[in-house]
Amino acid sequence: MDELPLMSFPILDSLRRQLGDLMAVERVEVQEGAEPAFVFYGHLYGDPDTAFDRLLERFTVLGYTPLLSREKGMDRVVAVRGVARSRPSRPWINVLLFLVTLLSVMLAGAVPQAGGNILSVLLSGFPFAAALLTILLAHEMAHYFVARRYGSPVSLPYFVPMPLSILGTMGAVIFQRAPMRDRKALFDIGIAGPLGGLIVAVPLLFLGLLFTRVGRPSDFLPPEQLAGGVYQEGNSLLYMLAKYIVFGRILPDRMTGEDVWLSLPASPGGPIVFAAWTGLLVTALNLLPIGQLDGGHVAYALLGRRAWQLAYVAIGLLGVLGLYLWATGNPAWPTWIIWAGLGLFFGPRHPPPLNDISRVGPGRTLLGILLVIIWVLTFVPVPLIPVPAR
Repeated sequence: MDELPLMSFPILDSLRRQLGDLMAVERVEVQEGAEPAFVFYGHLYGDPDTAFDRLLERFTVLGYTPLLSREKGMDRVVAVRGVARSRPSRPWINVLLFLVTLLSVMLAGAVPQAGGNILSVLLSGFPFAAALLTILLAHEMAHYFVARRYGSPVSLPYFVPMPLSILGTMGAVIFQRAPMRDRKALFDIGIAGPLGGLIVAVPLLFLGLLFTRVGRPSDFLPPEQLAGGVYQEGNSLLYMLAKYIVFGRILPDRMTGEDVWLSLPASPGGPIVFAAWTGLLVTALNLLPIGQLDGGHVAYALLGRRAWQLAYVAIGLLGVLGLYLWATGNPAWPTWIIWAGLGLFFGPRHPPPLNDISRVGPGRTLLGILLVIIWVLTFVPVPLIPVPAR
């Protein structure tokens, strides 16, 4: 930060006048750059949230965006040139990507059939695709509607096809075109997606389990397919509980090797269960308190910059878990190494909202504790488990 002559910036007087009844200004500095930013230090009058709302309205008229934070016991307002505006959307791109992703996921869920034509094989993957994309759509649209409620300039969800992969998609993303307004908005937008996805995934999980068979791999596979070993999806606490409620016992059964079988044609509900299982796993991954994942939004809203240390701890634990699975010969070990790497690559530190001194209140704090419980229930430490071929 450089000390520049304040008199050389005519806009400075206008900005300071807008602060007159909101803040007792004690010091002003200028941050040099292509577009200089103005920093006001002092103490706000009254409620910070009310003051920020007025400040945002007034600075916007002047073409500036305020950033409010607290530093060494003083309130700090940074006036940054520019105002984020909603851009015209092109929904045909979103629709096209969704349709391509639907086709890609149908191919991933398709089951080869003796004598079946291409259309019948493709349609066999529709139950899996419909279930998985409905869960992902519920997750992203929950983010979208809550963000729009706060006036945040966000895009419609973009689905990402990934042909020839086990799922056929890398999920969906929504682009946030400006920093979030305050910690309340950060919390509400962050928590909306996981809750929206769960509202769809959990009923689909139970529905699919009702039409799913239980048995040993040898009950469903010919001997030649058993020779290379068999792996099935791992348990989260919620998945294990759902299987217990439907079948009345803990699965997989360590004595007999029995578990739910999710492949067609033996289990008509299997593709729906696998889609729901995937939805629960995606929920757990999004709830990791790292960067701009949903869990990172919530962690920063509750903890502020202390969430940055939590993010590094989470990344470290993912790396340790990946190395443990590698040492034990589990083929799922790259999952956690990749997620740890992505967390470092995209940045563990969540950026502050425009109003960084707002508080979320006790109600949202309780919801944050509920979200931790949901993460514990949905996290799958070992995504693939070996099943005795007997």
